[in-house]
Amino acid sequence: MRSADTIGPVSGVVPDLRELRGCGWSTVVGRLAECGWVRLPGALSQESVDALIASRRVDWHDLPEVEGHVHQQGQGAYQPLAECDDVVRRFASELVDQLSEAAAAGGWSAVPKFNEVTWTFYPEGTGHITPHRDPPAYGGVVAVCTLVGRASFSILDGEPPTQWFTAPGDVVVLCGHGWPRPDSLCPRHTVEPPERGDRMIMTLRSNRRGAGAPYL
Repeated sequence: MRSADTIGPVSGVVPDLRELRGCGWSTVVGRLAECGWVRLPGALSQESVDALIASRRVDWHDLPEVEGHVHQQGQGAYQPLAECDDVVRRFASELVDQLSEAAAAGGWSAVPKFNEVTWTFYPEGTGHITPHRDPPAYGGVVAVCTLVGRASFSILDGEPPTQWFTAPGDVVVLCGHGWPRPDSLCPRHTVEPPERGDRMIMTLRSNRRGAGAPYL
């Protein structure tokens, strides 16, 4: 497997992440309540993307090829949010604040705060993850930020399934388990290998069992 260390850190800048405030959060929350996911193309500036790449402070490890019923290939790096750089904590707080404010206006409960962050590296031509829902331990929302590369991302719930190529700066927000409704589920999704070059993402989650607790 190609080493994920071929990608960044590329910048020590801690940018202003206020560009998130232009995403139309009432529409975002309405979409989440309706179908469980929303795509925010280009939500992050290149400066923000660079800073989130540079914020990784933990070593990469090979992901298990089989985890439960999910098959995958790539490398991961995990940190509790409380131990992350300021830029990651501010980004996570901004997302939750904007979603919760819009949710309150629509009569929904606040979004649980994120407490875990994972960077994932997918090598060109091989890195992928098969169809799955994030485990029930993950509540609130799951935010998947593409930092490097392009790949086909598919939401499999709904007829027909929805597919697009996600690119750097894009953010995909998925409902976790139990938000906005008690019976809400994370939609089934899958990501194909990057077509050209490698791919890196950063994912924010809210582990209902506590940061670092087993999720399966």
